[in-house]
Order: sequence, then C-alpha cells, then structure tokens
Amino acid sequence: MHYNADNRRAQQECALYCLHRGARCATLWRVDTSAAASQVSFETHPSRYRHWTLTVEGEIARLTMKVQPFGGQDAEVELGGAGSAGDGPEPQAKAYQLKSNSYDLSVDIELADAVQRLRFTHPSVKAVVITSGHDRIFCAGANIYMLASASHPFKVNFCKYTNETRLTLEEASAESGIRFLAACNGATAGGGYELALACDEIVLVDDGSSTVSLPEVPLLGVLPGTGGLTRVVDKRKVRRDLADAFSTLAEGVKGKRAVEWGLVDAVVPRSKFAETILQRAKALAAAAPQVARGPGIELDPLEPRVSKDRIEYRHVTLALDT
Repeated sequence: MHYNADNRRAQQECALYCLHRGARCATLWRVDTSAAASQVSFETHPSRYRHWTLTVEGEIARLTMKVQPFGGQDAEVELGGAGSAGDGPEPQAKAYQLKSNSYDLSVDIELADAVQRLRFTHPSVKAVVITSGHDRIFCAGANIYMLASASHPFKVNFCKYTNETRLTLEEASAESGIRFLAACNGATAGGGYELALACDEIVLVDDGSSTVSLPEVPLLGVLPGTGGLTRVVDKRKVRRDLADAFSTLAEGVKGKRAVEWGLVDAVVPRSKFAETILQRAKALAAAAPQVARGPGIELDPLEPRVSKDRIEYRHVTLALDT
C-alpha cells in the first residue's frame, strides 16, 4: 500500500481502506486473467442501505437490522456465473433467501460502513443501540444456504470479514468512547449472538421464548466462526463449565438463567423493553469516557479505479499479487 498525501481526502481514504481491509477484501473478489475483476463493492452509503437503518438523535444512535430476504449481495453485483455452486469465490446469484434476519456479506458491509460513519461523521454519538426491525427475531446468524453455495476460500474470508466487522464495534468503544447496546428483542442465535457479544451490554427480551444460543456444534458440527466462544469466556467471563454446556445447547438459554450464567446483562419483559433500552442507552452515554470529539467529516465516495492487479484511489494504491 502506498500513501502519499496528508489532507482530509487522504484521511478518508485511509479510514475506508482500513474499513475495507484492503488485501483481505481483495480475496473476496473474483479476479480473472483476461479482464478487470468482477468485484464486490465495499463502498455504500446510509441512503443505499437495504438491511440497516441508521438514525441519530443527539448522543444516542440506533442501528436497526431488518434484512431483506431477496436483498443480498446479488442485488449489488452479479454473482455466480462461474458454473456450479462453489466454482467461484462468491455464492451464486439468487441461490438463497436471507430469512429470519440472517446475514450475508452485504449485511456486514452496511454494518461496517455504519460504524465508521458514526465514528467520523457523528462524533457526538456516545451510545448506539443495535436492534432488530422484527418483533420476535433479533438475528439468526450467517445464512446457511449462502455458505452452502460458496467456495471454501469465500467462506473463510467471509468469516474473517464478519469477525473484523465485530471488532470495529469494540474498537469504536475502546478508541472513540462509543458504547454499544445490543437490544435483543427476539431469538438471538449463532452469529446473531456473536454480534451481540461484540457490544458493551446485552439486554434480552423476557417473553418466555426468546433465547441466546451458539448452536453451531450440536446442529452443524462446527465451532462458532466469529468469536463467540472467545467472547463468552474472555470478555463476558462466563464460567468455562457453563460455556461448555451452553455451546452444546441447540435450544439456547433464556430468561433469568441467561443473566445468572452471564450470557446477557439483563432480561426485560416485552411491555417494558423499549423504555428500558432507552434508559440504559442514556446511562451508557452519560458514563461514556471523555474523548476528543472534533467536528464530523463526511465520508465522500472514493470512486477507485480497479484493474486486474491493482486498486487505485487518489492517494492510496493497493497492488495485488495475482
């Protein structure tokens, strides 16, 4: 990577380059030897979000996830076309539906963009509520059918990108003093719980059915792929024997037991959920550390020039060893 300027535009490019994780994101592109790569765009804007809604009111922002079933990455770029499923690095177009607030790459691209904009464009924000636009489902995690239609390299890099996107929440908390509150207003499973674990606090609705779970081991025979077990034990300090039991319970844990085990910070009846979330968000904002909060800057479109072996911004060039 080459960096040759010191101005606001260059700072934007470096910020978004870090967001896009340069070379790793390039591995998610299908690079052929005959023409420019058929690429996934990692650049978006809140006005173009399909799966998230970002609202800002003073010191508190809200990120609401309502994944569009047919609004996956194939709505942004023609995927597939490489033959049978798994031939290319991306899932085939229209091969899956994003049900139950499950996510694919397009959902995480928007989330990563939103977090960066909160840090750079809305520095007055001190607390962010992450919740679902559905009544009884927070997030079901990564879409299984998307993963089934993807090649192994894509799956690996998708999980890396997803985990790094979760890390941007924790980095924003540590470095920018923004506190994140997961308002789990329904079932929170797999990668959905891993998203909640990346937040500073987790509040689960207590409705007799909503649970938090990491069902990958009992249902799929794989370990959670985006930091679930690590965050349960090292971040939330859940006892290891309880963590072991939790990771084998496909049905998950709900209610007071979820609090007792340390899996969530509180459970709240649905009738008081919205009020409680607002009060906890205000408390998080009030307790947020005092950090330098200068004027916001707008992250303008970067419009890179993309060729077979390089991605050129105005001040940053990424060369690909193909």
